[in-house]
Amino acid sequence: MATTTRQQLEQLALQGLSYADDHVGDPFSIKDVAERLGISYSYFYHNFADCMGEPFWHYVKRHRLELAAGLLRHSGHNIGEVGDLCGYSTTAAFSKAFKQHFKESPKEFRRISELPNEKRTIQIVETITIAAGGDIFSNIFNYDRGEKVHLPDCILYYSLLSDGRDPIGEMIARMNRYQHAFTKILQQLNLPQLNVITGTLDAVPVTDYEKLSIFAGISIPITSTTVHQLMAERYSYLMKKRIPGGSYLKLPVPMDFATAGIPMYNFINRNCKEGIFKMSGNHFFISLHGTTRCEIFIPLLRKHY
Repeated sequence: MATTTRQQLEQLALQGLSYADDHVGDPFSIKDVAERLGISYSYFYHNFADCMGEPFWHYVKRHRLELAAGLLRHSGHNIGEVGDLCGYSTTAAFSKAFKQHFKESPKEFRRISELPNEKRTIQIVETITIAAGGDIFSNIFNYDRGEKVHLPDCILYYSLLSDGRDPIGEMIARMNRYQHAFTKILQQLNLPQLNVITGTLDAVPVTDYEKLSIFAGISIPITSTTVHQLMAERYSYLMKKRIPGGSYLKLPVPMDFATAGIPMYNFINRNCKEGIFKMSGNHFFISLHGTTRCEIFIPLLRKHY
């Protein structure tokens, strides 16, 4: 198969993945996605499995349940609300699917102090970031250093930095190139107030390390209609995702994005466990400011704002 053809097939599969992630709480079918991409059901079904290593609907179910597990872990939503946010019409249907996948009910899952993937993922990432020259400045990850801000509803235009083998290593290796490309887009659109951001589509303590989808992209307020029209005309190859606005904790840290990853997760996990704040969703991200500074944005449940 020619390289260009393979790239085109992978792009179709990634667009299908993007659609599934952006419609986690919405009902849809494989046919809906195939029609959106302008290809046949059979073509999309087989292409996605070939490119992504798992059938599309298997990915959808796994992704929804892993995001639900992340919400059970860190959000203040009750079990019914978590199920609804992740595409289940009833609490009973959600609880059944969740127990089949995780071997624990949602209620039992919330009581687990350390998840099976959690220790392994943290150890892998610590090894990689230390090898890359990073250090952990845990003393600056303090809730009192954070600023509570309100962000508008946005659309994220992004590319994935990882392809399922070594997501953090791939992110570190590729970020400079992608940051440069997205910074150039912001300059062309005359949006100097915006920054390149990075994060994951997944629930970090739940999803297998090798399956984490790390992104780099730009988040543009949904009200900027002219900008979105330009993005559709010039950069239709980029993946898209809605990022809810609302209450966020902004925490500035004097380190690069890779070094910030582990203490950021520990900070979120510790504060959620202690009830200092609860998250409204899994969509926390890091805003990049050069190589020695970044800002972490954590979505807060309104009653904790």
